[in-house]
Amino acid sequence: MRLSMPIRSGLTACATLALLAGGALAQASFVDHRGKTITFDSPPERVVTIVRSAPILYRAVDGTADHVAGMNRDSLTRYFTSGLLAELLPEMADIPASAAQDGFVPNVEAILEQQPDAVIQWIYDPEIIEPLERVGLTVVGWDCCTEQHRLDYVTLTGYMTGRNDRAQQILGLQAEALDGLRDKLADVDAGAWPSVLHVDQLGDQIRVIANGSQDLSLSGVTNPAADDSNEWWRTIDLEQLLVWDPDMIVIPAYATELTPQDFLDDPVLGSLKAVAAGKVYKQPVFARTPDAPEIYLTSAWLAALAHGADFAPAFREAVTGAYGVIYGVDMSDAQVDAALETEANAGAAGYDALFGPAGE
Repeated sequence: MRLSMPIRSGLTACATLALLAGGALAQASFVDHRGKTITFDSPPERVVTIVRSAPILYRAVDGTADHVAGMNRDSLTRYFTSGLLAELLPEMADIPASAAQDGFVPNVEAILEQQPDAVIQWIYDPEIIEPLERVGLTVVGWDCCTEQHRLDYVTLTGYMTGRNDRAQQILGLQAEALDGLRDKLADVDAGAWPSVLHVDQLGDQIRVIANGSQDLSLSGVTNPAADDSNEWWRTIDLEQLLVWDPDMIVIPAYATELTPQDFLDDPVLGSLKAVAAGKVYKQPVFARTPDAPEIYLTSAWLAALAHGADFAPAFREAVTGAYGVIYGVDMSDAQVDAALETEANAGAAGYDALFGPAGE
């Protein structure tokens, strides 16, 4: 029996799945981001990931870490040696992390030792794929860095794992939440949207996210740093920051050395509207990688800060529900606090009222 499955997230070609009589996946054929057709007679038993976020996505869609045979060193150190994901998914720390020691350049010898059935790798440079295919490895190529690509990662992983049902469940969870935000924003005048600047470095030079992959319109905010360069970051001086004078400042989750207090304690920055109003916020942990399946929660989080609690009702419950669906884990109140960075945001305007435990 063969049936054609729609790709909800927008890949340009459909995948064909062959099913056994009992419904188990026997064969999958799909197109990766290179436009290359990939075929598996059965879901790969051993997958090596070089893309940083790929082990997170594979664990989420597959529902187990059993088929992740290796990852790159950056994945391990960024996500699985400490922090929330390390606590929730301790099994990930036991996976060999020698697939790439420096960025995404593959360590072919180490990868071959894992005897993988497939390797997930970025496509931006053929030189980081060719050595893998030269030795006969099957490579599934991922592109970067748009919202559509992020959705595609879930879909592609669904085809690889044979868990298209899980992939569609996760995509449906995201779509329902984001559609709800769009409906609410329809009643908000776009001309009144607050400006938000994402700042990840302070000093003589200040670094901001100019053209990130997050769709800020889903939160009803504008980004004064956005331009037509397509460059993710811009480095600016204090004068430019004062000219932009954003209504809110958000510190990206990966900027672990920077806190709202660094802004609030700075007498020079005190003249900024965002600082004077206490509207400097540390992004939640679920935004630590922009490709994680739970990244969509960031849009509602920011919308609530910009427009009020109605944009993220019962948000703590939404967080626990999302992690339950995506990873199959039960979060404690303390873990939800960690995800929401409630300690770092304790002095930020309105944060406890929006995201603190009930009754506090």
